[in-house]
Amino acid sequence: MFQWIWNLHFITALVMIIILIGFLVVMNSDFYFTQIMLIVNLIVFISVNILALRYPVIYFIVSEELAGKAIYLQTGENLHTFLTLMFLHGDMWHLLGNMLILFFIGMALESRIGKKWTGIIYLSGGLIATMGQYIVIWGSEVPNLGASGAVMGLMGAIVYLYPKDKIPMFLVFILLPEVRVDLAVGAFLLMQGAMVFLVPAGVAHAAHFAGFAGGMVIAYFIKRAGLIERDKTSESIDHTRFKKLVHDEESKEIYDKIIEEDDYIVKKAWIEHLIEKAECPRCGRDLQGARCDCGFDLWED
Repeated sequence: MFQWIWNLHFITALVMIIILIGFLVVMNSDFYFTQIMLIVNLIVFISVNILALRYPVIYFIVSEELAGKAIYLQTGENLHTFLTLMFLHGDMWHLLGNMLILFFIGMALESRIGKKWTGIIYLSGGLIATMGQYIVIWGSEVPNLGASGAVMGLMGAIVYLYPKDKIPMFLVFILLPEVRVDLAVGAFLLMQGAMVFLVPAGVAHAAHFAGFAGGMVIAYFIKRAGLIERDKTSESIDHTRFKKLVHDEESKEIYDKIIEEDDYIVKKAWIEHLIEKAECPRCGRDLQGARCDCGFDLWED
């Protein structure tokens, strides 16, 4: 593999090495997958553009060897571009838009399902997004690049798995600290739908929607197979859901301690204590863990 990279143009080899190092760091460190992907995308963008200031031909090399093209499905050439195109961006605004969504969605999802599954959904979503775009523009030689398909895969997964959770989200230029996932994603999809008509060319709309659908499908299968289960008392959870368990003064005091406590271990203990003492808010019977025989589930309702 290293010999193959060495035989490529310098900038192409450099980008491949940056991506490879990123994956090695992910596998051998405690850093979040999302954090490393943000850094890798940024380093690739800076490297390409700094070198292009001295050697403008680099943009042509990147377009030919690293950006994806639908024609490659027919010729079998440059299949590595299915990966590398996810780390290329046309300009700073393209990069910034994708990285902001990756940060907020990726960190929120990864804190719930972990590094491995976040990585699988990200890369698979990007691959599905690219295939969706290539089918729509079959045989085209127009370069395709950007992490948006992979990011949309994460978005599809989180809205399927945790639609009622609250996460911070950027809506255009406004930072909303607590928004329900389904509402935030719904608003974003409406904007994407509008862009199909407002910006019909130059944007890989098919890739966006294919990546989103791919993320949902992957999330469906891994949830159905029982391969993921969030840490029900993780720091990232929307703790306001415990308010429905408050039924007397004592439970209210416990709830207040959960909200106010900064130490994770202590917070977790108070959560477990509240659940042990709680009554089902639907039928009034004692909860069995976080569930009740009437069908109530604290983590889903």
